[in-house]
Amino acid sequence: MLKIKSISFFSVIGIATFFTGLAGFARSEEAVKKITLTEALELMNANHPRIHAAEASLRGSEAGLRGVQNLPLFAKLSPDMKYRRQQSELGIEVADAGLRQEIRDTSYGVARSYFLVIYSKQQRDLSEQVLQILNKNIKALEIKMALKKTPEDEIKMQKLKLGLVEAKHKNSLAITGFERAKALLMEEVGGRKKIGIIEPVEKDFPSYDLVGLLTPSFIDEMVEKTVEIREEVIKSSKASQILALEVNAQKSARFNPKFRTFASGSDIHYIPIGVQGRGDNFTPEAITVEMPSSLVGRKPDRVARAQAFADRGAAVEESTKNLIRLEVRNAFQLLLETRTSFNELNKVEPELKKIISDLHDNPLVFLTNDNAELFEKAGKMLGSYNQTKFITMDNLADLERITSGTFSVGLTCPATITNDGKRIK
Repeated sequence: MLKIKSISFFSVIGIATFFTGLAGFARSEEAVKKITLTEALELMNANHPRIHAAEASLRGSEAGLRGVQNLPLFAKLSPDMKYRRQQSELGIEVADAGLRQEIRDTSYGVARSYFLVIYSKQQRDLSEQVLQILNKNIKALEIKMALKKTPEDEIKMQKLKLGLVEAKHKNSLAITGFERAKALLMEEVGGRKKIGIIEPVEKDFPSYDLVGLLTPSFIDEMVEKTVEIREEVIKSSKASQILALEVNAQKSARFNPKFRTFASGSDIHYIPIGVQGRGDNFTPEAITVEMPSSLVGRKPDRVARAQAFADRGAAVEESTKNLIRLEVRNAFQLLLETRTSFNELNKVEPELKKIISDLHDNPLVFLTNDNAELFEKAGKMLGSYNQTKFITMDNLADLERITSGTFSVGLTCPATITNDGKRIK
């Protein structure tokens, strides 16, 4: 279950750095270009090397099929050649699914980093507002103490100055987090040299009303639809068919004591299948297909061994479907948990902003102990609210990735659900 940890207010303003994973950043004098998420995804499609690599793999598979089709006549007379042609055709489908999976996964990375920049900027702005409030109150208290100094005022001044030191440190962390998030976004869309410095146009996140939609029956429907179209399932299914064809290929070779397999002309390790995780994101480990480059022995022994690898391929396909069902269900449960926190904080968000605004505009009001405590709680809850909004958007983008667009609010692929929680027919 998602839990927003109880932390001191001044820790909240540095929380943006917890979600960034790119080490180092450099300020630049280049002009910042404001872009939409759609424009960020277009940049990714045109520039990202991971997508270019997947496109190259697809071209390689297509070249492999042409190689089989263009063999000399004597080579085409080999009894296993019709199976090699079918395996090559299936290999293209595997590579095509791999390309679509890479686009889907990279699109999620772009969306997550795009929303991370928005979130980091919100936390930076909140930290700067905190600094302004503390500075105003220090000045107001200095004026008050110049007229009449009391022991209580001296203690308050010490607390304010200590708070200011910590707030400055946290503000610098928030600024760093914002810059690192921008660097991550530039990397996810394909690299800084080609793209330049970019930032989201939006200052806040879109809102979606999905509470009435996420019923058990709806989730069950999404699970089964995903299992039909998810790229890993397609890859495992095609790989299983390739392995089954190898049994027939081995049967066709009557007298050869050593006979090559399809793996002699292709990389069986290119077919990574399944999903898994460790630690807090633990899921059961995926299994993969296997096939040596050649099989040795009499025909019955070679066929039996090929059949064993084919049986393993069928198990891989079944395991992949089970893992994806689990992944989809877990993703929906995480969204439901996050929405609960979001809805509660969303109710009080206007009041929280008013508290901070009032303390900002009326410095001396802050000097009572009750208002100081209120300031800390309001700031902490506003930081948590910003965090929850970011996590909600991250969940939605990840669900689009995990379901291959079966469930989509239109962040990384065409929407299947509107922002008011209605299905698009």
